[in-house]
Amino acid sequence: MELKLTDKKILNILQTDFPISTRPFLSIANLTGITEDEVLERIINLKNNRIIRQISAIFDSHNIGYKSTLAAFKVEDDLIDSAADVINSHSGVSHNYLRNNEYNIWFTITLPSSQVLEDEIKSLSEVSKASDYLILPTLKLFKIGVNFDMTGEDSSSFKFFSHDDFKADSEIRITDFEKLCIRELQKDLEITPEPFKNLSVNLGISQDKLLETIKNFISDKKMRRFACVLYHQKAGFGYNIMGIWKSKPEDVEKNGKIMSSLKEVSHCYQRPVYPGRWEYNIFTMIHSRSQEEARNVMKQISSLTGITDFDALESTKEFKKVRVKYYV
Repeated sequence: MELKLTDKKILNILQTDFPISTRPFLSIANLTGITEDEVLERIINLKNNRIIRQISAIFDSHNIGYKSTLAAFKVEDDLIDSAADVINSHSGVSHNYLRNNEYNIWFTITLPSSQVLEDEIKSLSEVSKASDYLILPTLKLFKIGVNFDMTGEDSSSFKFFSHDDFKADSEIRITDFEKLCIRELQKDLEITPEPFKNLSVNLGISQDKLLETIKNFISDKKMRRFACVLYHQKAGFGYNIMGIWKSKPEDVEKNGKIMSSLKEVSHCYQRPVYPGRWEYNIFTMIHSRSQEEARNVMKQISSLTGITDFDALESTKEFKKVRVKYYV
């Protein structure tokens, strides 16, 4: 699909500044100089052409009482497909990829706080016959914000989550009413003039009460944003790599902030090391329009930080990619 400038402007708004109002698409129409009906038509067209994956609440799992981690399994080549099937079968696994490393299967798993991540991962490793595995939780979140600047004009306004947005565990309180709202708000939004209407009916509350709850979720850092998620390959950002970096421990904070400053970096985390097995302590996800562009970003990071010991892990196969479903 060839995107017009108006489509690109709509996509930028949907990713970063979705209006929390009874008529959000009318607000977008006013911002783009077209009618509400045309906004609705364009968004439906973008969904039908698989540019837009979903429009919904994007919650922070930690801040709503869940925990998650990245994990990597080392699996023999002839067992890869069967191991991937085992991992995919776990309802807590949202993303699972084959990457070009001796630790070749990489996945994220999210669980309610009452469950033990380490036990689940150990069980998966045994059933999948992995010869070794790494558990790589976030020690510090420097940046998370998968926003693609479609016009090339608005990158400075793009928002992201940082470690300042984490709450201490003792502060996390999720009421039964909030759980009900989370269940509704994680659904794909209807593309109608009043898209929150049916959600509020399902909850038995007014639209105003639901909109107030969304704003409270955002201010309380329980929701990162209400936004659209794109099929990034179809949106023109068809290449991504996981950059892994060996930073001096005393420089992790400084280097993490430097890496996060680049718009091509959507995720930046500090993760634990395993001496003698795994010593990369900063991870970055880089999204770009080409392999050359992504490699140039890696070189730029190396130049800015002085880190020379790094690697680029490419996804050679996508086994699973779904949204995490909370409180279902």
